[in-house]
Amino acid sequence: MTDNRALIDEKYKWDLSSIFASDQDWEAQYQGLADAIEQAQDLSGHLAQSAQDLLRVTQTYLNLARCLEKVFVYASMKNDQDTTVATYQELAAKATSLSAKYSQAFAFFEPEVLALGEGKFAEFLQEESELGLYRHFFGQIFSQQAHVLNQEKEELLAQAQEVLEAGAETYEILDNADISFPSVLDEEGQEVDLSHGNFITLMESKDRRVRQAAYEAYYSTYQQFQHTYAKTLVTTVKQHNFSAKVRHYDSARQAAMEANHIPEGVYDILLSTVHKYLPILRGYMSLRQEILGLDDLKMYDVYTPLSKLDMTYTYEDAKGKALEVLSVFGLDYQARVEEALSQGWIDVTANKGKRSGAYSGGSYDTKAFILLNWQDTLDNLYTLVHEMGHSMHSTFTRENQPYVYGDYSIFLAEIASTTNENIMTETLLKEAKDGKERFALLNYYLDSFKGTVFRQAQFAEFEQAIHEADALSLIHIS
Repeated sequence: MTDNRALIDEKYKWDLSSIFASDQDWEAQYQGLADAIEQAQDLSGHLAQSAQDLLRVTQTYLNLARCLEKVFVYASMKNDQDTTVATYQELAAKATSLSAKYSQAFAFFEPEVLALGEGKFAEFLQEESELGLYRHFFGQIFSQQAHVLNQEKEELLAQAQEVLEAGAETYEILDNADISFPSVLDEEGQEVDLSHGNFITLMESKDRRVRQAAYEAYYSTYQQFQHTYAKTLVTTVKQHNFSAKVRHYDSARQAAMEANHIPEGVYDILLSTVHKYLPILRGYMSLRQEILGLDDLKMYDVYTPLSKLDMTYTYEDAKGKALEVLSVFGLDYQARVEEALSQGWIDVTANKGKRSGAYSGGSYDTKAFILLNWQDTLDNLYTLVHEMGHSMHSTFTRENQPYVYGDYSIFLAEIASTTNENIMTETLLKEAKDGKERFALLNYYLDSFKGTVFRQAQFAEFEQAIHEADALSLIHIS
């Protein structure tokens, strides 16, 4: 990791100038959008006057949302690349504030659509053929009738949006910009600065001393701020429960599931199935302990590869491998992957203040950008193809759907990415030179399965438990 982002080669940075050529252009778009949102408040009360008015108001509602997404993406990604830069903290805050104003301006939209009713909408559909594009869009609103409030209450919630989201925003600033980790010694005895970016790499060390030192340094730092982190979590949980209660849901879980039209039973089946197969996970942990020759398996022992073979990939090597493996999807897909790898879609290198982890982001009118914090590991090769799956899914969705349907639900979001991972595994296993490479790859696959299935289910169970505890007023921060 470098402390100075300016020293990173431009080819390893994303090119956000494809969204706005400069911060000044962003400011101009921001101001114009702010004015348009202010003017849009005059649309209240006119939506149901005629089929043409319904179409006009709906198009304005969606067009402004589309512009807002582009403004928000630029500001948030500029902030993510170095969260210590005050200029981009300010841009991100302004974008968030504008989003709240948009919600406030259009607080009338869903209540007026519901007041219009399905019968009248059917009549308008006969009068104005262009409304046909929005049939499914309106159908989704009608299905949520029990949870949409009147205009006055919707406006009040929109005004409170920034306050309600303060817990999550405080966490982001604390975790990415303000928290500072100590240095630790690596396998060669060299002092390295511990960071979000290299923590997992250190946890994968063959040297247990390195793993333990990194783990204890990392979490002792968090422990210093445990009450602050706990408060941000509780605040966010309370926000979820408050919003669910206000909108007449039985729980925050029901609100989250219904947003994607998923029965709550799916959640319960997932958790019960994972619990049923926990003995397999425990068996694997016992095998891990045996192979590592440990009397007591600690958390800092669950990431280190069981294989003595180090499979490393530079970013340049990983690019070539990703392009080769993903060519199985055909020439069009391959061309898009090549474009993503070579034309400023990806922010590769870790730097001080950069948002931790990895993600695929963007909006309908931007590239499907990817943020990485690259380390030369097998895991980072998989991260690259995983995020590329998201980006290709987003790219092809946006190119083949109108804006109103240009996104996909969270329930579908991991299919493309995990498919890419599985294809990579199959390819690498076929290419393995010997049993040692196969063992290393199968070990990685098992650890990935543990993380994707068992760990995510654990997170889901914890989320449910903490939201239920808050609903019963059982959470106390001391």
